[in-house]
Amino acid sequence: MFYYIVLAVGAVVSLVFCYQRRLGFSVKNVLFKSVSSLCFLLTAVFALINNRDAYTYGSLIIMGGALGLVGDILLDLKGIYKQHESIYLKGGFIFFLVGHIFYISAVVYSLKITWWIVLLAAVVSAVIGIVTVAMANVMKVHYGAYRKIVAVYVAFLAMTMVISIVATVISGFQKGYIIMAVGSVLFLLSDVVLSNTFFGRGKDKPHHFFINHFLYYAGQYLIAASVMFVK
Repeated sequence: MFYYIVLAVGAVVSLVFCYQRRLGFSVKNVLFKSVSSLCFLLTAVFALINNRDAYTYGSLIIMGGALGLVGDILLDLKGIYKQHESIYLKGGFIFFLVGHIFYISAVVYSLKITWWIVLLAAVVSAVIGIVTVAMANVMKVHYGAYRKIVAVYVAFLAMTMVISIVATVISGFQKGYIIMAVGSVLFLLSDVVLSNTFFGRGKDKPHHFFINHFLYYAGQYLIAASVMFVK
C-alpha cells in the first residue's frame, strides 16, 4: 500500500516541481527538488519491501537512486552559487555516473548476463559517448573543459539503457525489465535536453527546464517502480 501512496504523492510533487523549476534556480526549488527525488527513492524502497525476492536488484537500484538524489541537489546548487558552478557540475556528473554503475550492476547481476554480452554493450556505449562529444559542433553545444567527463558520463548513461534493453530480451520481456528499459530511455532523453540547456545557447527557456525534469522524473520513477516487478 505504501508503495502506491509514495508513488502517487511523488508523481504529484514532481509535476509541481517541474512547473516551478521552469522559472529558474532558487533555494526553494532545491528543497522542492530534494523532496521530489526522495519520493522516487522511497518508491524503490517500498517496492523492495513488497517484492523481497528482488532483494539484490532492489538494493542496488536504491543505491543508484540515493546517488541520483545527491546529484540532483548538486546540479541545482550549481545554478544558485555561480562562483562554484564548476565544482557542483562536476560533482553532479560524478554522483550520477556512479549511480548508473549501480543501475547497470542491478540488471547484470539479477539476470547473470554473460560477460561477453556486457562487454559488447560497454563497447557500444563507449562509442555513443565518444560520438556525442565528437559531434558537439553539429549539435551546437560547447562542452569546453567538460568534454572528457561528458564522454565518460554519456557512456555510462548509454550503458544503463543498452543493458536494460538487452535484459528485456533475455528475460523474455518480463514486465520489470521492460519498465527499467523505458525508464532508462527517458533518463537518457532528459540528459539530451539537459546537455543543450547547460552547454548550448538559447536552449535554457522555461519549456526546456520543464521538459528536462519531466523526462528525468518519469525515468527515475519507472526505474524505481521496476523493483516491484523484477522476479
